[in-house]
Formats: sequence, C-alpha cells, structure tokens
Amino acid sequence: MFLPKTGDVLSLPEIYFFLLKSVWKQKKFIRKNLFPNLIPFAEANDGITGKDLKKITSYYALGVPAILGESLAILRGEPLHQTERYSLTYLGGISGLLDDLFDDPLQKADHLEEFILQPENLHPSNAHEQLLSMMYIEGLSFSAQPRKLKNQALMVYKAQQQSLQQKLSAVSKEKVVALTLSKGGTSFVFYRLCMNHPLSAEEEELLSKLGGLMQLGNDIFDVWEDHREGTVTAATQCKNIPQLRKIFHNDLMKVYELASLTPYPRKQIHRFLQIITLALSRVFVCLDQFEVLQHQTGNIFSIEDYERKQLICDMQKPANQLKAIKYYLKTSRDINFSESSKSYQF
Repeated sequence: MFLPKTGDVLSLPEIYFFLLKSVWKQKKFIRKNLFPNLIPFAEANDGITGKDLKKITSYYALGVPAILGESLAILRGEPLHQTERYSLTYLGGISGLLDDLFDDPLQKADHLEEFILQPENLHPSNAHEQLLSMMYIEGLSFSAQPRKLKNQALMVYKAQQQSLQQKLSAVSKEKVVALTLSKGGTSFVFYRLCMNHPLSAEEEELLSKLGGLMQLGNDIFDVWEDHREGTVTAATQCKNIPQLRKIFHNDLMKVYELASLTPYPRKQIHRFLQIITLALSRVFVCLDQFEVLQHQTGNIFSIEDYERKQLICDMQKPANQLKAIKYYLKTSRDINFSESSKSYQF
C-alpha cells in the first residue's frame, strides 16, 4: 500500500503552481481566441447579457480546459494539444448556455436534440441559440472525433432532460442520486472526447464516476440556491450530514479504485488523483460547516432553519483553505497503489 505523507506535502506547492499556470495560460487563450467571437454578441444587446458571457469566459470555458483538460493530459502523460484546447474551450463553454435553455422556459429549444446531431441545419430562434450554435460548431471543427462528440452530447442532453425531475418535490433519494451521477458523468465523458487519444472502457467508467462525484460536490456547495429555487438534490434532501459525508468519501475511494484500473502508468495516475483530491477537499470543509449547523438544530440538518450566510461556504477565507489542505493530506493517504518509475512532470 502506498501511503503518501511527506511526498504529498512536498508536492502541494508544485500542484498549486501547476494549477495557477494552467489557469493563466487558459485566460490568455480565451482573450486571444474566444473573446473576438463573443464581441458581436456583447455589442448586439439582443438577450445575451454581460453575465451570460462572463459565465462562459470566467467559468466553463476557463475551468474545463484549465483544470479538467490539463488534469486529463497529466493522466495520459502528454501535454494538452492546441486543437484539444480549442475544442475544450468552445464545447466546455456551451455548458452554461445549455443550463440556461433548461432553466428558462422562455428560452428552451424544443428542437435541441436535432440540433445536437445536425448543428449546421439549425436556424436560431434567439440570441442564446445563435451563440450556442456558433460555439458548438466551432468546437466540433477542432475535434478529431466529432461524431462521437455529437453522440455523447445527445447523452448529456438526455441527462439534462431527466434532471428536470429534480424540480419535483416527491422525487426519491435513489432517483436523485441516479440523476446526479448521470448528469455529471455524461458531461465529463463529453469533455474527455474533446481529446485525441483513445478512451478505454476503464477510463470512461472512471470519468463517469468522477463526473457524478463532482456534481454531488457542486450540489453540496449550492444547497442554499437549490433549496430556494425548488431543485431537489442529495444535499437539499439531507437530514444527516455525516451520512452525506460517508457517501461522498466512499465515492471518492471508488474513484481511486477505478483510476488504478486504467491503463496508464501509476505515477501519472497518482499525479492525476493528487489534483482531483485537492479540488474535492473543499467539499469536506463545506460539510464540516453544515455539520456544525446540524448540531445547533437538534442534530437534524434543517435548511429551513438556517440563514443564507450560514449555508454559504466561502473558500476564499484562509482558514477554509487551510482546512482543505489538511483534508487533502488526510484523504490522499487512501490512494491505494504503488508508483512505477515512469513519470510525467508538471
């Protein structure tokens, strides 16, 4: 068994530097290659707001290539190709637009399924569809496997459709978990198909599980907003935070297990899991905050009894960042395999 202790402590500055460099590089790429295509939509003032564009440039088109894409490049042992960065930027960027189409009935596209498979045939009915069309077609044009991407995009669309059941108060816990895993898992596989190297069945299973876990983590952080909007998630349904913590931790251990089954060198898998673990450690900090609240309300987690500020976990606070690092060091000890001599340098 490999128990990363001193090595993980020493690797922390290296990982942080790698992530900062990745974000910086992607921001520069966005300014040069994405902004020019967004300017006409910003100037048209026909339904696309500055908030919409910021969601693309500062979140999806930034995080998908800079964090997930670069992490997957480490897993395979080869830096991100320029065409892959283009595809990840544009196809990652449409995530928020798709969310808007589902969240706002006035903008929902009932012909979206046809558009996914034949985007060149779409006649946009509004500015959101026009922007979505531009980014989708552009992203596909840089892909080495556009047909697979289209088919997976259809899977993402169907998972989004199914997730509308989370607006129903009577949806069961089991169904919510299944919807969470499907929504996150199909999206991660979609992003992975933006990259050129073959996707093994083992890696696809890993990414399906990891995407679902990331979605669960996001739902935990978004518990206040989801509750206010009437969206049912595992977090809004939760009455016992330790149980939710156990589910999250067990799923993370499953990710470790699935990663060890992929056909990559152990050193590369370990580096990949270090980054993933650091990213997910913040969830444990949020769960700590919620568990304190649970103790204040008769040992039952009751969202209705808390104020917004009590349910918002601010990860910009130095104290919370330090807690996340401690969870990273603690959790990473469960990476349960030995390293080989072959390595990939940050």
